[in-house]
Order: sequence, then C-alpha cells, then structure tokens
Amino acid sequence: MNSMHSIFLLVTLFVLPGFPRDLIQAGAAVPDLTVSYSIGVTSKKGGDMGLAETYNGGVETLFAGNKDARLRLVSLMRVQSIFLSTGDDQVRKFTIVKESGKDKYVTHLTEKEWKQYNKKYDGVACKLTEDTAHILRHLCKKAIITLKDGKVITAWYTEAIQSPVFSSLEPAFSGVPGLVLKYEYTSRKKTISYTATAISRNPIAPDVFTIPAAGAATRSADPLKDSQ
Repeated sequence: MNSMHSIFLLVTLFVLPGFPRDLIQAGAAVPDLTVSYSIGVTSKKGGDMGLAETYNGGVETLFAGNKDARLRLVSLMRVQSIFLSTGDDQVRKFTIVKESGKDKYVTHLTEKEWKQYNKKYDGVACKLTEDTAHILRHLCKKAIITLKDGKVITAWYTEAIQSPVFSSLEPAFSGVPGLVLKYEYTSRKKTISYTATAISRNPIAPDVFTIPAAGAATRSADPLKDSQ
C-alpha cells in the first residue's frame, strides 16, 4: 500500500460517520460512536399517561468505544446507565448504575448473569422487511421483533453503521444486522418510541466509561428479581 493510499484510508475511516466496521482492516482502531435518542410517549385519546409520562421527553445515549460501552438513560422517572467493560482477558462484565438524587445504586453482573437478567429476550423472532425510511440521512430498513410474551417492537436500522455492543446492551436487537436508529413498541395502551437525533464519531472522553465506585451504595446482583 503506497503512502497516498494509506492517507486516503485513514481520512475515510475517521471522516465518514457511517463507515462500515466490516471494511476496517484487522487491527485498525475503530472510531468511537455516540448516538443520542429522544424518547416519546403517546397514549390513546383520553387515555391516562400515568408513570409513562415521566419518560416522555427523556434522552438515551449510546457511547461505544473499542472495548467499552455505555447506555445512559435520563428522564424524570429514572437516571440509569448500563456499562459494558471488556478486560484484557476478553472477559465481559456488565454494571447497572441507578441514580436517585445523590445516591447511586450499583449492580455488577457477569456475562452469564446479564444473559439471565435479559432472559425475556431469549428466542425473539426477528423479521427483516424491505420497507425503508431515512433517519439522520441514513437509509434504514424495517425489522419487526416479536418477543415470547407477544410484545412487538418495530425497529428501523442502518447497515451502514455496525455496532455489536449496542445489541449487547439491548439484547432485543441481537438479530438486527445494523445499528437501530428508531424503535417503538406499545405497552398498556401507550406507545413508546426512541428516535436517533444525533450521531457522532468524535473521540469519547475516558471518564465516560468510568463506573462509579467511591461513595456509591453497592448491592449484590440478583438478575432473577431485578428489572430494567
């Protein structure tokens, strides 16, 4: 590879926001990825919004680095982060941090416990369709995801951005071949939607992936009783 070709490759990797991960040479650094989603909640005419109203207008943000990731939810009802950490031995650990005022409640999970925690997503059926939509200038395809309990999630994803850690943090999307930029589902006559509002490939500050420790109230993991 000549020097001009090398320069062109580097510029392509770090300038094009949707550069596919599978085209990056083995061993090359993968650009960080930050995606912000706005949360909307609607109810049938005359229906009571109840606690769902506290999620309306909330923001969820995905931070994805080379080895670590974080999914942060901020709403009137809840402030919560899910951390994915990968050690030098390639062992993955998950940490859930729920914030209430000045208190932080931290739950550490092994990968096996994380899978048990999300067992409701085992055996989901994912139907990929040819329906398309444009979200943040990305061509997206529609996927229909059906859970074992009958709940249906409609997702729009782009194959131009690959982020496996997203489906690790959101197991419902494990069968979707790309990054989900919008999804919605109906629960108790209310429709909850998540829509991407911004995508960035700028470097993420290391402290974003720092899990709270000092001063935080830590409780033992109980994946069978805990819920998201």
